[in-house]
Amino acid sequence: MRLDLSARLAQRYGSRVALTDATRGGAISFEALDRRAASSAERLRNLGVRPGDRISVLSGPDVEMVALLFGTLKVGATLVPHNLRLSPTELRTDVERIRPSLLVRGGAIPADLGAVTLEGRPSASLDELTRPDTSAPSRAVDLPDWEAPALVLFTGGSTGRPKGAVLSLRALFMNALATVEGWKLTADDSTVTVFPMFHTGGWNVLLLPLLIAGGRTVFYERFDAVEVLRLVDQEHTTILGGVPAMFIDMIGRPEFARASLRSLRFAKSGGGNSPPPVVNAFRARGIPFYQGYGLTEAGPNLLYSTEEDLSRPGTIGRTNLLVEMRLVDDRGNDRDVGELLVGGPILFSGYLDNPEATAEARSGPYVRTGDVLRRDADGFYYFVGRTKLMYKSGGENVFFAEVEAAIESHPSIVESAVIGVPDPKWGEVGCAFLVERSPVADDDLRKHLRERLAAYKVPKSFVRLKEVPHTRAGKKDYPLLAREGGS
Repeated sequence: MRLDLSARLAQRYGSRVALTDATRGGAISFEALDRRAASSAERLRNLGVRPGDRISVLSGPDVEMVALLFGTLKVGATLVPHNLRLSPTELRTDVERIRPSLLVRGGAIPADLGAVTLEGRPSASLDELTRPDTSAPSRAVDLPDWEAPALVLFTGGSTGRPKGAVLSLRALFMNALATVEGWKLTADDSTVTVFPMFHTGGWNVLLLPLLIAGGRTVFYERFDAVEVLRLVDQEHTTILGGVPAMFIDMIGRPEFARASLRSLRFAKSGGGNSPPPVVNAFRARGIPFYQGYGLTEAGPNLLYSTEEDLSRPGTIGRTNLLVEMRLVDDRGNDRDVGELLVGGPILFSGYLDNPEATAEARSGPYVRTGDVLRRDADGFYYFVGRTKLMYKSGGENVFFAEVEAAIESHPSIVESAVIGVPDPKWGEVGCAFLVERSPVADDDLRKHLRERLAAYKVPKSFVRLKEVPHTRAGKKDYPLLAREGGS
């Protein structure tokens, strides 16, 4: 088969703006994006890149990364964006694991990472690779099927070494189609991207779905709460996505109250549920705020939300198009509360060069998420917790997320994190780490929790922090809390 995705998009949307560069200024149309992709494809071929090769990329958020992805697809190679938050030693190890045929450097690279090289193999500048060349032919490679690997994204596991999730062209395209349908995206929609490009959020939450729909993505060099709020108003963007920590930062700024935000159709949280103060702050401005759910291995947009969600506190939505979901118990029996298994054409192809981890993640045609969800009679899902993010107190399972949600329903709490700590009587009890908006006494907080939780779920101790630590993927760093403050 022959497939040239950026050429198809250029034919469909022409001179419409696809990408806005808020860092350097300027805009790129769908036609211009395809020209840059064609130019990068020819330069990649001239550098010796062939179908099946891997290309490592070190770059912050950059519109040229999108052109490079489409150019890589034209060649039939695989793009591997690397985590710029790693140490030089960690990054060098990850690059060597990939065994790329080319190392590409973009803008906004930390100085200590600039020395990472590939001995005996070429390197190139992102800007030079994607510089438009009108003489470059727009041609596509013969791909064997939709399973051709397009991206490798490292998962943000909280324990163990991150694994490279292989995302095929099929997985990217099907996730984008499901998101377009579920979120009702159109060519009139736009967003300010807030996710790093080494994360599934940078590509799959809104960027690729908006490109498929003919919409627009605004790029900025890094996440900055004040700048994002300014760009929403300046660019009249319609959708705002982010993780809880980002939204907490936004609502805590005086600029949040001053920003118009009238162009927003809705805001949506991923990477965990945003606490009630965030939800209420947006809804008080007349902006629907939805909770989302997804994972690198199955796409970040597994559910869709509607106005009906607003009357169901805590729901993360209903099953998206092209997604199959099962909740199962320890024996694999279907239940209304259980571990989520995900199936459908949105699934990843496995972990790069790691068949053991791939086999462990699979359950027949499904991917095991390790997350426990609840489904109500109307098909709405609710996040309960992770199978491993829990402790046992007196033989009872206590999920961190459930306790955290109850804590964060208190008006004095901004964010919390719960872990289990040893106890001579109960085996384990809860220890809660708190970020306060205003001081609250332990006894008052316990009273609040006992009205919402079983007694065994109420934490025995509370620790105040200036902020809850997070991993590089934006998730709460439970292992760090356990090592440094939970004993």
